[in-house]
Amino acid sequence: MGATTKIWLADLTYTQQTVAADTIPMAIGCIAEYLEDYFPDIPAVRLFKYPDELISALASEPPNILGFSNYVWNFELSRELSRYYKHLNPQGIVIFGGPNYPLEKEDRKKFIEENNDIFDYYVSGEGELAFTLLVESLINQNFNKREIAKEQLGSIHFQYGGEVFLTPKHNRLKDLNTIPSPYTSGKLDKFFDGKLMPLLQTNRGCPFSCTFCVEGDDYYTKIRKYNPERVQSDVEYIGKKISETSTENSRKDLFIADSNFGMYPSDIDTAKALAQTKIEYAWPDYINVATGKNAKERVIETARILDGSLRLSGSVQSLDQDVLENIKRKNISPERLVELGLHTKTIGVNSYSEIILGLPGDSKEKHFQTIASVMDAGFNVILPWQLMMIHGSELSTPKEREKHGLVTKYRVLPRCYGHWQNFEGDFGNGSIKSVEIEEVCIASRTLSFDDYLECRVLNYFVATYYNDALFTPVITYLNSIGLRSFDFVKTLMETALSSDYVHIVDEFVNDTKDELWDDKEELRKFVMSGGNIDKYIEGDLGRNILFYHRAKAYCTHLEEMKRLVIESFEIITAGKMTDEQRRYGLELIEYCATLADGILIENFEALEKEFTYDFYEHIKSNNFNHSPVQREKYKYNFVFSADTRALVSRSLATHGNDLVGVARILSRIFVKKLYRSVHPLPLG
Repeated sequence: MGATTKIWLADLTYTQQTVAADTIPMAIGCIAEYLEDYFPDIPAVRLFKYPDELISALASEPPNILGFSNYVWNFELSRELSRYYKHLNPQGIVIFGGPNYPLEKEDRKKFIEENNDIFDYYVSGEGELAFTLLVESLINQNFNKREIAKEQLGSIHFQYGGEVFLTPKHNRLKDLNTIPSPYTSGKLDKFFDGKLMPLLQTNRGCPFSCTFCVEGDDYYTKIRKYNPERVQSDVEYIGKKISETSTENSRKDLFIADSNFGMYPSDIDTAKALAQTKIEYAWPDYINVATGKNAKERVIETARILDGSLRLSGSVQSLDQDVLENIKRKNISPERLVELGLHTKTIGVNSYSEIILGLPGDSKEKHFQTIASVMDAGFNVILPWQLMMIHGSELSTPKEREKHGLVTKYRVLPRCYGHWQNFEGDFGNGSIKSVEIEEVCIASRTLSFDDYLECRVLNYFVATYYNDALFTPVITYLNSIGLRSFDFVKTLMETALSSDYVHIVDEFVNDTKDELWDDKEELRKFVMSGGNIDKYIEGDLGRNILFYHRAKAYCTHLEEMKRLVIESFEIITAGKMTDEQRRYGLELIEYCATLADGILIENFEALEKEFTYDFYEHIKSNNFNHSPVQREKYKYNFVFSADTRALVSRSLATHGNDLVGVARILSRIFVKKLYRSVHPLPLG
C-alpha cells in the first residue's frame, strides 16, 4: 500500500486579518523530506500553509494520512480542519505533533482523551524519525490501531480500546544532516510568495532550563547542528529564490529559529554567508532571531558581520535573583547580558532585551527595577511580555502553579481567528470558525492585579517612548547631563496620569482589562456568537493591546505625544539646566517630532523647518552639546527617502494600512527606518 499512500502535512496559519504565523513551513518540509528519503516509492508529500488551499484540496482528493503541526497559534484551526477531513474521509488517519502539548503524564492523558475525535496519534518531541516510523507501521499493519498499540512505538501517543498509550520519547536524531534540505530539493518553492518569510535553522536544542519555555525540558538540552555546508547551501538557495520571485511589495526578511544564534563558532560562518547573499541578492534586509545568552564576544562579532541586519538580544526576563532561581536560569549570567547592552552601545549595534512580567516571585518593584537596569545598560529596545502558560513548559504544570500562587486569565491570541464559508459538502453548514486562546498570568503571591496593571502602563510608555523611539535623541540629551532614561520614562507616565494625556492611558488600561476572561469556554462562545468573529477580523476586537496603542500614538496622537514630552522634560530638568540648555532641549523635541510627521500613511510630502541649533550633525554624531551655544538658524528639509517609501508601501501591502496592520509593522521592523530623512538647506 505504500506506493499508493497519500500523505499531506499542514502547518496552518490564520490569514483573514494578516498572515499570522508568517514563516515558510520548514519544519513540516523537513519531516516530508525525511519520510520521502525513507520511503522512495510513496507519492510526494504535499505541504499546506493556508487554510483555503487545504479546504479546497480536501474537497477533491482527501489523503490517507493528514498531519498537523500543533502550536499555540494554530491548534483550534487545525482541529476544525481535522474535523472537516474526518467528515470527508472517516477512515483517514490524522496525526498531530508539535510543542503545544502538556508536559505531565496525567495532563497528556487528559489531552489525548479530550481530543481523541480529532486525531488518531500524537507525535511527542522531534518529528522526523517518530513520524516516519509511525507511517511505516501504519502501512505494514494496514492501518490497524490494535497492532500499532502492540508495537509500542517511541514518541507515539494515542487512545485505543479505552486505554491511553503514552510511550517514552524516541531519541532525537544524532545527525541532523540525515534530513535532506526541503529548500534545495524545491519542496518549499511554492511558499516563496512574497507573504511568507524564509525560516532557517542551523541547530536544534537549548542548553538552558528556563521553566517558562518548552525547550527548558531535559529532552532538548543536547545541541544538534547542521553542518556549515548544508546551512550555507540553504542560505544561497533562499537568497537566489528571493531575487527570482520577489516583486515590489515582497518581504525580504528572514527568521532564524535557533534559540541562541551567535553563541557557537559555526554561527560566524552562517553570518558570513548571509552577508554575502545581502551583497548578491539584496537579502535579507532584516533578520528576526534570538541571539545567544552567553559567549558575548562571538555574539557581538556575528552582529558586526551582519552590519545592522539584526538586533542583539539580551533577554534577561528578570534581573532579580529570586525570580531567576524560581525559573531555573542559573546557567545564564544576567551580568553578561547587561554587559552585552553596554558593549553594543559603544559600537553602535542595535540591541533588545526581553522582560517577562509575572514570573514566579515577580513584583511591581522588581519589574520596574529590571527595566531601569536594562535601560542603564543601553539596550535600544525593551520587549515587555506577559507570562504565557505554555503547554509543555514546567511552569504550566499544576505543581508550579500552586507553588507560586499563579493567577491566570484567558485572552484571544492576536490575529489568530477566522472563518471559512461556502465550500463543498454539508459539514458545519458550509462554514468553519476557529479562534486561538492563550492563558496568561495576571497575579501571584507577590504581584497583585493592580500592580500588574501599573506594570502594563509602564510597559506602554517603554514601548512608545523608549523603544527605538522617536524621542531617543531627547533621552540621549538628558543622559548627557546625568539624568537616567528610566527616570524620564517614569516621569512621562506620572505626568500623563495627571494631564490631558490620561484619556489615552485610561483607554489602554480599559482595553487591557477587557481582553481578559476568567473562563476559556465563555470567551470562545463569545467569539463564535453573532458576528463577533467578524469584529475580530476587522480589528475592532482581539488586538495586541500594547502594539495597537503604540501605533495609535504615532498615527493619531503625535501632537499629544510631543506636548507630553515637553511637559515631562520641563519637570525632570527643573533646576538642573541653564536657560540655553532648556531652549536646546525644547527645540530638539520639535525636531524629533517632525521626523515622524505623516509616518505610515503613504503621504510623502516634504516639510521644511528652521531651528536654532545644528541638530542634524548632533544626532548624526550622537554628540549632544552639554553647554549649547545659540548659532545662526539652520534650515532642514524633512523628506521620506526612496528606500523609506518603498519600505512603507511594502509593509502596508503585507500587513494592512489600518491600525492593526501598522501595529504589526512597528513590532517587526526598525521604526527609525520609517522616519523622514533630513537634508540641510542653505538659508536665504
